[in-house]
Amino acid sequence: MNSIINFFISSYIYVSLCVVSLALATQYLLLSFNIQVLCFLFFATFISYNFQRLASIYKNPEHSRNQWYIQNRLIISALLFLSVIIFFGLIYSFNIQSIFLVLGLSLLSLLYSIKLRDIPYLKIYIIAASWCFSTILLTVLENKLIVDLEIILSMIGRFFFIVAITIPFDIRDVNFDKKRLKTLPILFGVERSKKIALIMLLFFLIFEFFHYVVFSWEINFFLASLLCFGYTYYLIKKSGMDRNRFYYSFWVESCSISIVI
Repeated sequence: MNSIINFFISSYIYVSLCVVSLALATQYLLLSFNIQVLCFLFFATFISYNFQRLASIYKNPEHSRNQWYIQNRLIISALLFLSVIIFFGLIYSFNIQSIFLVLGLSLLSLLYSIKLRDIPYLKIYIIAASWCFSTILLTVLENKLIVDLEIILSMIGRFFFIVAITIPFDIRDVNFDKKRLKTLPILFGVERSKKIALIMLLFFLIFEFFHYVVFSWEINFFLASLLCFGYTYYLIKKSGMDRNRFYYSFWVESCSISIVI
């Protein structure tokens, strides 16, 4: 069982499901569903994260996480090949606006893997912007919805949420990143970075409450956000450099799933 769980986490299947969960939460909120978008996001995320891992292996093959990847490179390569085929098959039926969005996000992912991640303090905002646009705007464009104030508020709230749950990963990697990257924990320290993450999470809840009051008045949506806030708050509060990899790669990632459950 540990081997299976480790495979799902290390191969980025799990994080791909997390992205799908955020997009599904958006579709529930907007009452506008699109299974093709959800499938596309799963395979696009899987390709993006594995491509970044390949770039990481090239730069630092001795890293412990890269060792697992090297040992399982054949099955990962097969899954990547299949995912690329499905990726292009799905994008073929997208409208032109969605295709431009996907191309822009793909270019951002490519530049992030090659060069952008080395720019001080930029990493976290690139990740948040990519997840925000892909999990909200892609559904909006494909379902031909109007980008109104409700959509904009949802995107801002989602951005704060992604920033909040990304900071713990920078805390996890502080010993590794300090050799080559400038991240918030390196600049402010672990405890201050956790406080910043909790402030971002509070902003997320404020925007969710504002959305509830102004637009939906659906108490179940706000209760889901409130429970997600409490769950995520606890995990961020308990994060630290002494936590094992599973704490971040499984439990902190699960915050994205908790928002739709």
